Amino acid sequence: MDTLLQDLRYGLRMLSRTPGFTLVAVLTLALGIGLNTAIFSVVNGVLLRPLPFREPDQLVRLHHVHPEKAAEGGPFSPQDLEDLRAGANGFESLAAYIHEPGETALNLAGDGGEPAVVQGASVSKEFFPLLGVNAAIGRTLRPEENVPGNDRVAVLSDALWRSRYNADPSIVGKTVTLEDRPTTVVGVMPPSFTFPGREAEVYIPISLIGEDDVPSQRDLRWLEVVGRLRPGTTPEAAINSVNSVLGRLAVEHAASNEGWGRARVETLRDAIVGPVRPALLVLLGTVFLVLLVACANLANLLLARASAREREVAIRTALGAGRGRLVRQMLTESVVLALLGGVLGLGLAVFGVRALLALSAGTIPRPDAVGVDGRVALFALLLSLGTAVLFGLVPAVRAARGATSDTLRDGGRGGSERRGGTTRAVLVLAQTAAAMVLLVGAGLLVNSFYRLMNVDPGFRSENVLMASLDLIEKYESTEERNGYRNELIRRVGEIPGVVAVGAAKTQPLRGGGDSYEFTLPGRSGPDAVMSPASGTMIVTSGYFTALGIPLVRGRVFEPADDRADAPAVMMINQAAARRYWGGADPVGQTVTLQGIPLTVIGVVGDVRNEGLASAAEPAVYFSYGLAPRRSTQLFIRTAGDPEAAASAVRQAIHAVDPQQPIAEVRTLQSALSETVAQPRFFTLLLTIFGSVAVFLAALGLYGVVAYSVTRRTTEIGIRMALGARARDVVQMVVRRSVWPTAAGIVAGAFAAMLLARLMASMLFEVRPADPVTFGAAALLLASVAVVASWLPARRAARIEPTQALRGN
Repeated sequence: MDTLLQDLRYGLRMLSRTPGFTLVAVLTLALGIGLNTAIFSVVNGVLLRPLPFREPDQLVRLHHVHPEKAAEGGPFSPQDLEDLRAGANGFESLAAYIHEPGETALNLAGDGGEPAVVQGASVSKEFFPLLGVNAAIGRTLRPEENVPGNDRVAVLSDALWRSRYNADPSIVGKTVTLEDRPTTVVGVMPPSFTFPGREAEVYIPISLIGEDDVPSQRDLRWLEVVGRLRPGTTPEAAINSVNSVLGRLAVEHAASNEGWGRARVETLRDAIVGPVRPALLVLLGTVFLVLLVACANLANLLLARASAREREVAIRTALGAGRGRLVRQMLTESVVLALLGGVLGLGLAVFGVRALLALSAGTIPRPDAVGVDGRVALFALLLSLGTAVLFGLVPAVRAARGATSDTLRDGGRGGSERRGGTTRAVLVLAQTAAAMVLLVGAGLLVNSFYRLMNVDPGFRSENVLMASLDLIEKYESTEERNGYRNELIRRVGEIPGVVAVGAAKTQPLRGGGDSYEFTLPGRSGPDAVMSPASGTMIVTSGYFTALGIPLVRGRVFEPADDRADAPAVMMINQAAARRYWGGADPVGQTVTLQGIPLTVIGVVGDVRNEGLASAAEPAVYFSYGLAPRRSTQLFIRTAGDPEAAASAVRQAIHAVDPQQPIAEVRTLQSALSETVAQPRFFTLLLTIFGSVAVFLAALGLYGVVAYSVTRRTTEIGIRMALGARARDVVQMVVRRSVWPTAAGIVAGAFAAMLLARLMASMLFEVRPADPVTFGAAALLLASVAVVASWLPARRAARIEPTQALRGN
């Protein structure tokens, strides 16, 4: 211990004598350790921390699978779920819920505040007991409250409780107006509870969804299902019991269940965090590469510093210090540097985590679990100690080996430039390889994001304002809903500068089409059923004009089609025309829906309803007159800046009914920007990390070449005295720095191929081994390396031969 304390005191004294070196080293380490700690904080909170449920490893999510209609799985019908509860013996309990942001919106009023639209989650009586989560204040829903007539109760999310009710605990037991009906607030959930999504603000009994909202039919599948496995039951055994029941139902109810004979199960953790796991692990790997580049820089700095301390080391060796003692002393200095960098890096990580959550724009699940805690601090400590060994061991061993009597006779002046030259070249190679990996990763994501943003969505979003609302409950009948909606459209259309107004049940690129199956007369077998993958979109007559969706043939809906007594007509997109009619003209053709004939009146261009990264699938369009819905998205095309009309749009809506809440009024382009928030976030981060790595690698190469020039001053002076030209000196210096850089680029390219494979799921229309991206990364890195080595080489070419020889 005495020796350790002596080494620490000596190390601090030596570092204080070189404040410039110490500052650079500590800041470099703080940057690398801080980035790693911040990303690890996210990985720890999202992937490593247990879910905030009772025995979370026993929780799974079930998906009803159909090879053509739902290959990845989808929801269940209430009838199928009841049969599973009775026959699937692998589960302790099964719970159902329905939550779709924008689709399950609720109008909230009656609490003294302005009427508002909140996002609801309708849950079954098994939901809260299955998850094993209690309310933070009050209680959760009771089983007897999930019965029609006794279900006017609600549980609030912590976020809604704080934002609307200022965290007032007395809200429990009070009555609010939810969907125009008095509803008692019975509890508030803890902040950590954000299932089934952080958008969920109000939990209500699923019994409130009546027959008028969703007809109780076995072929209408709309319930999401979670289950708790029985003790000792594996997911594989549980799913076998489920498939046994579903296989039987596919035979007994062939009309509705043919093809729906199996399910897919995944752990609830995978359902929640699975989509972001690859991206987070890639980010963690990339920031570790940034740290490796930083460590290589520091190792080169320590090698140069060790050369300056050769005389000191030689004296200590002559006085009896062993090689192990010298290595330990220098490693102690490295540990001090690393710990100082780690403390500063931990502080940077606190701010880094906040910045990451802000930049993520809601794309990181479980944000409440992300933070700097004891595990993260331990990670920072271990990382600091590991980096100390990583960047300090080689220079320490090299310095201890270089302590010879020749150094004393030489007076500490000049040593051989070749001493440690191979080690420095290897470090440059490692830096370059790591930077190459990061550049390729960033390039692939940038290329992918560029292609994604240049995809034609099938409509024009510029100059379009969007207003989202859910019609209040008093508009119950079809005539009332259509009349109110048509009046809204008329009022908004009279605003100066408004070119066109249309409405739809859902936003573009967010899916949400209704699942209907149509019969094609005159056909048999599978060809007789039309089941559009994108579903059925509910729109008004002005929808296609407002969004600029082109008409291909036939006609679009007219105002007369928006009436409840209008003829039963429908429209389709080009994908549906190709899929179900081939080369024939579908306009004028008749299909049936539950025995009701509908005439196809027009074909419009394809819209990527499921997102920019998804291909345009067959879609059907109904008019609100045929299928009235409460959920309404107004799309207002303006002649100028759409935001300038936002206030007038709000006034027009409230002029029709002051009690109608408005969820939001914003431009369509800002709404669509959210659909690419996740790829934009990960692209930005990897680009930043890649830029930092290239910058550090360039600094490292510059430092190595500059040090080499300094050590070879005499040699260069002799060469120039013997007739070497400045150009020859520059070429000589640059040439010697090229081979480790070139080798690093080649090695990094091979390593980048492994990273690219891990990133395959994050890429859009870009191959992991994209030659353009690899070539551009190599060219950029080579150019940076040439500049970084050319600058000190040019300085070497200006050396006066007489001064160099006199200095020797």
